[in-house]
Amino acid sequence: MRCRRKLERALALLAVLSAALSPAIGSAQGAGIDRGAREGPGFKAGRLVLHPGLALEGGYDSNVFLQDVDEEDSFILRLTGYLDVATEGVERQSQGETSKAEPQKIEFRGGLGASYYHYSSKRINDNVGGDAHIDFAYNPSPVFSLKVRDLFRRTIRPFADPNTADGTTISYGRNHNTASLHLVGRSKSKVIEGRVGYTNALEFFDAEVYGYGNNMTHRVPASFSWRFFPSSALVYDLEYARQNFANPDQIATSPTLLSDNNRVRSSIGYNGALTERFSLTAMIGYTAGFYELASDFNGVIARLDTRWQPRPTISLTAGYARDIRPSFIGNFTTMNRLHANAGFTLSGALQLGLKAWVSFDKSGLALRPDGSLLGNEPYRQDIRVYAGIFGEYRFKAWLALFGEVGYLADFTDFQYFGTDPLLDPAAGYQRFDAWLGLRVFY
Repeated sequence: MRCRRKLERALALLAVLSAALSPAIGSAQGAGIDRGAREGPGFKAGRLVLHPGLALEGGYDSNVFLQDVDEEDSFILRLTGYLDVATEGVERQSQGETSKAEPQKIEFRGGLGASYYHYSSKRINDNVGGDAHIDFAYNPSPVFSLKVRDLFRRTIRPFADPNTADGTTISYGRNHNTASLHLVGRSKSKVIEGRVGYTNALEFFDAEVYGYGNNMTHRVPASFSWRFFPSSALVYDLEYARQNFANPDQIATSPTLLSDNNRVRSSIGYNGALTERFSLTAMIGYTAGFYELASDFNGVIARLDTRWQPRPTISLTAGYARDIRPSFIGNFTTMNRLHANAGFTLSGALQLGLKAWVSFDKSGLALRPDGSLLGNEPYRQDIRVYAGIFGEYRFKAWLALFGEVGYLADFTDFQYFGTDPLLDPAAGYQRFDAWLGLRVFY
């Protein structure tokens, strides 16, 4: 009953936010690699353009450790700096002495970013998050191209309650690195295009108590598309993935059962613009996972995304996704998510927006390594809700004031039996966070 009342209050709040506030185009600031849309003119250095940036933010988190009871709040100071570098775009080249720029056979974008966090709570030490990325594309001919990408991202904000003896000093550093290579071939008319590639994804944690979750995933994706209208295409995707956990000895004594696995997925559908203002992505497919320990999974996956731009300064998106994803509880989670985003730009200087989603999730059979149940129920079922508001005002082409308010909640009757540290929050929680900052960029 308590979870139901909390859920009713949360959904009511989400409805009020959605009805009363204007739409969103932004997301949380800090160390992130999606900076292309927010960069300035840059400093030209030969064929490259340098884009530096610096941001200072003050924030508040109402539930730092994502707890159901005895929540602990904290003020946060975040200082972010980054430097991106990219080859000069064709549009910028055309603004020079020559009126027509030649298409580039080599395109490059890379960058480094770091965010220093200071919490007013004494239970969290200062730490540094960050990112690094490299995107390289080589197009020797109109019918063939090679794309190489490496993305590293480090997050340090707590992701679970500190149920460990080292809770006052433990690092919540969570590191991801994804390296990929794709070969792209297309017909001379560009009607038909095919891709095949390889991706290596590595995830590891700073703290030894979370080391049982260190893992590596090898993926082999392939896709085929047939363009039958100027802005429409029939798309087919296929992927094989192999996931291995890096510490077999530690897995045997971990609080939750984890297993090496093989996964396959395929989907087919449509992607394109139906009108000048409305576009659609609709995919349906099938996925299956085969685990060395515990149960396997198989089922239908689907995705529907709609995008409507009634005016150049207004954008609205909404959609639904059904997927089955790897999880540290029950090996996998079946997810059904509804989402909506909206945003507008006013006078070219003010950007406002709203983002909201609700997700209905169910894990596989949640077990310990000895085969006993992990919690009070055989499956963990959650309703997760998020609503966020973002705004940015640019005083100059290189100076912006920005802010964000977000609400995140998880509602579940699942109660974890143990006291060892989990990589997922052990129970339901609610969190409000707010940020206000100043950003200088060029």
